[in-house]
Amino acid sequence: MQTIYHIVAEVCARDFPILAKLSVNQGHKFIDIIYEDIISGDNPTEITEQQIFDYVEEFIAKSITKMLISLEETKDA
Repeated sequence: MQTIYHIVAEVCARDFPILAKLSVNQGHKFIDIIYEDIISGDNPTEITEQQIFDYVEEFIAKSITKMLISLEETKDA
């Protein structure tokens, strides 16, 4: 049986090829962040691959939004 960490890594590699553009260290850090968030949630052992996919997708979208807001604020300053 795969561990939650391995499932997170598999979902990231399989469903988010853009993450392959990260360096090895950045990729590990990304997976670590997602994994730790999942483990700290309610019933982490009951999480599905679809829920992990949805979480990673939301995390990426929020990260891009924060980056764009930061760029916009820098441009306006």
